[in-house]
Amino acid sequence: MGKIKKVFQNMPLKKALIALAVLCLGIVSILTIITILKFSNIRQEILDNRPIHISEYTVEDYNTDNSVTLVNPKEFSFEPLFGKNLIYYWIITIFMVALPVLYVIIGSIVMTKLYYKLKIQTPLKSLNNGVEHISKQDLDFQIEYTSDDELGRLCNAFECMKNEIHMSNRKMWNMLQERKALTASVSHDLRTPITVINGYLDYLEKASRKQIITEEALYSTIKQMKGAIQRLERYVDCVKDIQKIEDVEIKKECFNLKEYITDIINDFSLLSKNHERMLECQDQTEIENIYSDKDMLSKILENIFDNALRFSEKSIHFSITEENNYICFTISDDGKGFSQEELKYATSFFYSSPTNKDNFGIGLSICKILCERLDCILLLKNTADHGACITVQVKKS
Repeated sequence: MGKIKKVFQNMPLKKALIALAVLCLGIVSILTIITILKFSNIRQEILDNRPIHISEYTVEDYNTDNSVTLVNPKEFSFEPLFGKNLIYYWIITIFMVALPVLYVIIGSIVMTKLYYKLKIQTPLKSLNNGVEHISKQDLDFQIEYTSDDELGRLCNAFECMKNEIHMSNRKMWNMLQERKALTASVSHDLRTPITVINGYLDYLEKASRKQIITEEALYSTIKQMKGAIQRLERYVDCVKDIQKIEDVEIKKECFNLKEYITDIINDFSLLSKNHERMLECQDQTEIENIYSDKDMLSKILENIFDNALRFSEKSIHFSITEENNYICFTISDDGKGFSQEELKYATSFFYSSPTNKDNFGIGLSICKILCERLDCILLLKNTADHGACITVQVKKS
């Protein structure tokens, strides 16, 4: 029974309706035939039991001894029905006509209820429940109805739509959180150079009133103020860079991976030579083409390689491998690597640590933004030798 129910649920709506209608019609037809035959027999028995009046007949003798006589009626008539027999007759006639009609009505109701219960009730309830959750801005639910019919595909499309909305909301939430973090970081980090400038201005004001400032002290103070102003300018430029990166248009295209790897290795080799670093490259890919934004991918890898140049001691390792549906670009160095705190917050806006005091920490932040826009994955870890290792996983297509 369970298998039949499952087969019926997987049938297309139109086919399931026709199958159920044929089944109900067959049952109604059988019951109608049985009812008509049964009540027809009962009616005939009532009619056959009526008294008969013979008005004209002939007598035939078959034996000479007149022991057997055969009567052949020529004219006869039945008495009309009356009393209980007449009532029974009409009751049976009414039932014989009414019951088939009743069978059709009951069969239609049963067919409708079965069709609704087996094909419509569960998916409709799931969809209605999903709409209620979405109206309450609650996306933590799942459409559990699975079937190969039209409503099953509709539920599956609804589930996909819900997941897309959930992902969009999550991305929007993350963007808002990053904006808040950026605003808080700007407010916090701008306060320090502004405080320094205000302090020097107060010092100059008090010293000028007392006329005790020397030329050397004045020159030193102005130099410190210029440094603070330059830091402010650099900070503002960094914020502009982040905004430009977020607004840049992503243009994905299919390009030759081998040629791209050759070009990027040539660039990295030149940079390594200029910084007196040894570069080791390893290409283990077999795929020829990849679908992505070449310029943005280069921007990501260049930022990561720039970090490797700054924090490495002697050598840098660059490898390209294939893992499932991804091309993995991995850059590792022989430096001190990431601390546990840096592994958590290195991609945050303007994160600073003892190892990057003089840097605003936007390189990996930009890489993170670009990776999200390219649907790439950015992974940070340390090598077995405690050096930093950053991997960018790019979808093949």
